[in-house]
Amino acid sequence: MIRRVVTTLTGLLLIAFIAAAVVWLITAAVNKNRKDEPDNPPIAEQSGETAQAEEQQPVTEEVTQTDPEAPPASPPEEMQTVTVTEADIGKGILILVNRQHPYSFTSDYELIDLFTFKSSSYKFRDTGMMFAPFAGEKLNEMLVDFHNRTGNHIINIISAYRDIDTQQRIYDSKLKYYNGDVETTEKWVAVPGSSEHHTGLAVDLGLYDDNGESYDYDGKGEYAWINENCWKYGFIVRYDSAKTDLTGIAYEPWHFRYLGLPHAEIIASTTYCYEEYIDYLKSFPQSGQHLFFTSYTGERYEIFYVPSEGKETKIELPKDCEYFISGNNVDGFIVTVTLNGDS
Repeated sequence: MIRRVVTTLTGLLLIAFIAAAVVWLITAAVNKNRKDEPDNPPIAEQSGETAQAEEQQPVTEEVTQTDPEAPPASPPEEMQTVTVTEADIGKGILILVNRQHPYSFTSDYELIDLFTFKSSSYKFRDTGMMFAPFAGEKLNEMLVDFHNRTGNHIINIISAYRDIDTQQRIYDSKLKYYNGDVETTEKWVAVPGSSEHHTGLAVDLGLYDDNGESYDYDGKGEYAWINENCWKYGFIVRYDSAKTDLTGIAYEPWHFRYLGLPHAEIIASTTYCYEEYIDYLKSFPQSGQHLFFTSYTGERYEIFYVPSEGKETKIELPKDCEYFISGNNVDGFIVTVTLNGDS
């Protein structure tokens, strides 16, 4: 009886040992397979749902207030390098001229007599008033359009280019008028050397009726059309009543400065005076995001700022693009590129 019990127990122990061995072998095999697998599947093997979710993540980019649509991506363009000099900072139609940044008298364009554009639509105080020819064409166009709209022909061009001697005489006369009050004088007359009239890009308007009476131009009534639409012809009303602390000059509704398109239009779409606009353009450097703007004419422009690098500054541009470069008369250059339909 005892022998039978021992034999039975021995058999059970043997079966238990064999079962334990089988379990151990299976467990070892499973663990080996787990160690051979990577912790995360490679990107190419991720589920379609995960990949789709990543593809649907929105892509955002900063765009300017003047152009809500950034330009579409395009293939890399062949580039050209344009070299400008330190002296060029004071040249071009976009230069800032004020007391802090006087004119360098190094114009890169010739002046012509405004009387070249003589029209019965408006009048001249005198012959021999010199002006930049491209600005004169747009001034003539604006004043003819005003006459055609209103029938009014008493607009009188009273001042255009001034040399430094002429500006000095005007300054001295105004100083005498204000009994030596320099502060008041300089609110109305720029210090010689710092007048926009030196550039041949600024013009003052007055009124002269058929009875020989002269009046100040105030930009009101039917004349408001000129002040409100001058940007279409490339002009701005340079001295705003709300910006005297920045321009240093009192409100002059009769003083117009030529900048051309698109810059006059961009300024008209903001509340900037020209001092502020020059600073604004510095937020669009050559190496960063550029300013893109679509004009009312349908033309598209790309604009950026390049700081001066000293004696020579290199500017990278698409090889076959239409562009112009102007100094800002402060510390660098403003580049304006006209984009074609494929850009």
